Amino acid sequence: MKLPLLLMISGIILLLLGGIPAVFEFMNMQGFFMDPTSSLFPAHWFIMIYGFFGSLIGNEIFVALSIEWSGKSADNRMIASYLIFIILGIISFLYNQQFGFIFILIAMAILLYYSQEYLGKSRIGLNPTVYNWLLFYSLMITIAVISIQIGLGYAIPYLNLIFPTSMIFAVMTRDIGLVTRIKISSSRNWENILAFILLVIGMGFRESVLMVLAWVLSFHAAGLYRPKGRRYPILHLTTAWIYLLIGSIFISNYDVFIHSIAVGFLFNTVFGVDVVLMDLFVNAFQKRVSVKPSYIPFFLLNVGLIMRLLYDFGFTTPIFIFASPLQGIGILSFFILTLRQVIIR
Repeated sequence: MKLPLLLMISGIILLLLGGIPAVFEFMNMQGFFMDPTSSLFPAHWFIMIYGFFGSLIGNEIFVALSIEWSGKSADNRMIASYLIFIILGIISFLYNQQFGFIFILIAMAILLYYSQEYLGKSRIGLNPTVYNWLLFYSLMITIAVISIQIGLGYAIPYLNLIFPTSMIFAVMTRDIGLVTRIKISSSRNWENILAFILLVIGMGFRESVLMVLAWVLSFHAAGLYRPKGRRYPILHLTTAWIYLLIGSIFISNYDVFIHSIAVGFLFNTVFGVDVVLMDLFVNAFQKRVSVKPSYIPFFLLNVGLIMRLLYDFGFTTPIFIFASPLQGIGILSFFILTLRQVIIR
């Protein structure tokens, strides 16, 4: 099996391993007293952040973006080493958090080492752009965040959200113009850079004002207030930025903050920017693909998330037992519907 495909399949397996316990945990909170995955729930956030998003982002850095930038993917041994340390980190975390962080730290160091590839000229002679540098600095920040937790001797779950959020934000500075058809000028690039800095600091110290400022700058730079692109990705991205604003404003409500960013912003962004996923599928399956998007995953994911946020705000009703299952089914249906089209073609 080719390594890009293995990395993608590993990510989907880790998505299930991290997501299913969260579904049962919430249902248990709502009175459905049956949780066969309770022992896995304490590692839910770690598996999702460094397992699922780690695999997705690793595939992007090592393969998809790399082929576009340098004309080649990373060495197979480097990709294999990265995947091995990700898996070792997940397994170790179940027994000892510190060992888990140490293995993930090594995986991130491998990713950082390879990301130097993006700081040289491209295969067609282009100089590094904003997204190249933001990718590199995002990984440096991630390594610092992990190192701090190793030094402290305990985990601070929300801090780790900086990894996927900053990485996906960095890639978005490249892809957003393709989606909204808004020209990314030098002034917009500076808005993205400042937004990136404010977002990282705001998430790290849970400062609402900084995150709201980051939202304003990134929303303007993305051109989401007057998009000209296709309806499906625009809907996902606009929804993603709405959740980012909700998480920024209600940052003192821990659950609202976490779910707005981790599910609302990240998943809507990943599902909306099919440029990223198509790169991943092309290199995993070695063929050109054109996928017709479905609104079913969007509906399921966001209806479930809205129900969850209402619960986090203090509203209760028996129907909220479906909040997490709807989110889970929405995420899975996206991958199933997309992969089905790719594999059949």
